[in-house]
Amino acid sequence: VDLPRGATFAVRADADRIGQVVANFLTNALKYSADDQAVTVRGRVRGGRARVAVRDRGPGLAAAERARVWERFYRVPGIEPRSGAGGGLGLGLYICREIIERHGGEVGVESAPGEGSTFWFALPLATGDRP
Repeated sequence: VDLPRGATFAVRADADRIGQVVANFLTNALKYSADDQAVTVRGRVRGGRARVAVRDRGPGLAAAERARVWERFYRVPGIEPRSGAGGGLGLGLYICREIIERHGGEVGVESAPGEGSTFWFALPLATGDRP
């Protein structure tokens, strides 16, 4: 986990649902990475938003696949898990996107074939003017 020293930030969110998103991103990163490759979690605050990113060293995604991974029931063809319980139903990232967007946030992925992937989400920071 890579966070700036002393970093703290608050968002208004359902902790269980955000935990579900983080768990999904981590599970996917571990599932598609080799056992000897690190998975990194980073957090930062910029422009009134908290951003959490999970980086793996898996097979990576082509540009056409990056947009589609958020679709319901979509599974990237030809990419097999290296560990874990195997391929899922293609619902995990779809559900993650729904959770984050319903919290006023956004999701994204940065990836290239053979270079691994960084899946991220950003949420608005909590402000003192809302109950």
